[in-house]
Amino acid sequence: MKKIYRIIAKKFSYFFFLVFSNILSIFGFKIIPSYNDITKYNFIYSKKSRRLVYEPTKDRFSKIIIDTSHYSSKLCKLGAKFGTNKSGLNMLGHRSGYTPYYDLLFRHLKKEKINFAEIGIESNASTKMWRKYFSKAKIYGLEFEDIKIERAKKHKLKNTFYEKIDVNSQISINKAFSNINKKFDIIIDDSTHYFDHQINIIKTVNPFLKKNGILIIEDIFKNRKEHSEKIYYEKLKNLKKFFKKIYFVEFHNINNWTASWKCEKILVLIKN
Repeated sequence: MKKIYRIIAKKFSYFFFLVFSNILSIFGFKIIPSYNDITKYNFIYSKKSRRLVYEPTKDRFSKIIIDTSHYSSKLCKLGAKFGTNKSGLNMLGHRSGYTPYYDLLFRHLKKEKINFAEIGIESNASTKMWRKYFSKAKIYGLEFEDIKIERAKKHKLKNTFYEKIDVNSQISINKAFSNINKKFDIIIDDSTHYFDHQINIIKTVNPFLKKNGILIIEDIFKNRKEHSEKIYYEKLKNLKKFFKKIYFVEFHNINNWTASWKCEKILVLIKN
């Protein structure tokens, strides 16, 4: 009887707050976290605790939501120094608060002779950050605009190389990585942030990753339907066999500022 009562109570609570949330939205208010998020979970009944437990649905990749406000590292300070949005301490523009997580994810590779690639170099800011952080790495910047490549080369960074790429074309992506002719420990996409281009990259660079190599797709829009997590899952579910882990990380940071884009989210893929 208690089980039935708890299920009814939980479902009533869900529908009540769902309706209440919709009413509040008319006046520009919202409940945090959104009760719409509950649709991403299954209800499971625990006999031991006599409680309903929520489990993520199986038609999505896993997701971690973290607050990086209280973590600072050498990488965060390097990001601020060179003016990349990856650092929440950046004083020159947008801030996404990625560097605390990257420091945890990559710190075991800091002094290793790794191959590192970043797609999209813009002003070469993050390339400089990575060059200082990975002291023994070979770093490759891939970019579509020739003028950005020429400007970057003038910085004369040690063991740093540049290659042209067009992420709108899987043929161009394959050609660029084939020209480099390396297997990579880390590949980061920070290029156009268009959904189709991100999918092109994931599908094409997979063979160029080492075992346990890490692929990261940056700046995924949190509130755009065409960038919903379910759509990513539908497009990439056939590639799951190539990766031991695929998961989103959504970043909260008191310093985050991405204007109206709201794109403080990444997709992490770790090669089998």
